[in-house]
Amino acid sequence: MLNRKLIVIGEGTCRKQLMQLAGPTIRFTGRLPDADVEHFVSRCKALIFPGEEDFGIAPLEVAAAGRPSIAYRAGGALETIVEGVTGLFFDKQTSEDLARAIKEFETQSWSPLALQSHAASFRREVFQERLRSFLARAGCPLPSSSAHGNALNLPLAS
Repeated sequence: MLNRKLIVIGEGTCRKQLMQLAGPTIRFTGRLPDADVEHFVSRCKALIFPGEEDFGIAPLEVAAAGRPSIAYRAGGALETIVEGVTGLFFDKQTSEDLARAIKEFETQSWSPLALQSHAASFRREVFQERLRSFLARAGCPLPSSSAHGNALNLPLAS
């Protein structure tokens, strides 16, 4: 619709149908090794995240590479994307609404440092410290971590 280059990575139940609808600026790669995905992610202008998932891990992965996302305003994307800082949202899963978001995206500048900093706030160590703090406030403090346990000093499953 906008005559922009789009690379679709991965497989899905609608792939064949989408390939039939795709124009000459759209390329489907299929499933790729992680190193190839990292290559594309580190060079993309943005991730288009049109679906709804429980946790928006893909936007965090591209943010870690300093790249923003254009996402459907639903599900986990609402937890992992900061509008105007790490990406933009569109409200309807229509080509028109996505096109509007892409045009808006192209008028803005994005700070790779802000994107990477946001992604870092989801690191395991940050989560563990937040959980430890929450438990302490709830009256269930955990002993400090030791070399014999995991970072939260909880018994490890066998």
